[in-house]
Amino acid sequence: MINTPEQMMQIHRDALHMMQTAAIASINGLEKLASLNMQAARSSLEENAEMAKSLLAAKDVKSLSDLSTTVMQPAAEKYASYAKHCYEIMNETSAELTKLVEKQMSDGSKQLHAALDTMARNAPAGSEGMVTLVKSAVSAANTAFDQVSRATKQVAEMAEANIAAATKANGRPAAAAPRKAA
Repeated sequence: MINTPEQMMQIHRDALHMMQTAAIASINGLEKLASLNMQAARSSLEENAEMAKSLLAAKDVKSLSDLSTTVMQPAAEKYASYAKHCYEIMNETSAELTKLVEKQMSDGSKQLHAALDTMARNAPAGSEGMVTLVKSAVSAANTAFDQVSRATKQVAEMAEANIAAATKANGRPAAAAPRKAA
C-alpha cells in the first residue's frame, strides 16, 4: 500500500525505468534489423549488377541456362541465412522484453501481497474470510500466469526444434538459434 509521497514517486520512477528499458530494447532490435536489411540490400544490389554483367556476356542459350542454375542455389541459401538472422534478432529482443514483463509481474505480485497483508491487518473483525478469498484469487492468478509462461516457452522450444529438424532434413542451415533462458 502507498503511504507516503516518496513511495508514489518510487513507483513512478520504477515504471519510467521499465518503459525506458523496454523502449531501448525495442530500438536496439530495430537497429539490428535495419542494419541487416541494409547489408542485404547492398549485397543484393552488387550481386544483381554482377548477374546483369554475366547475362550480357553470355554467348549462347546453354551458358544462359547454366548461369540461371548456378544463381538459384546461392539465392536460396542467402534467403535462409537472412531469415535465420532476422529470427535471431527478433528472438533476442523478445527475450529481453519477456524478462522485463516477468520482472514487472513479480514486482507487482509482491506489492499486491504486501497491500493485502496490510489490508488484512487493518480489516474489521469478521472479514478474514474475504481477505483469504482475495489472497486465494491472487495466488491462483499468479499460478495461471506461471503456467501460461511455461507453456508458451515449451511451444516456442518445440517450434524451434521442428524448424531445426525440417531445415536439417532439407540440407540447409537451421533457421532457429538456440533459445536463451529468460
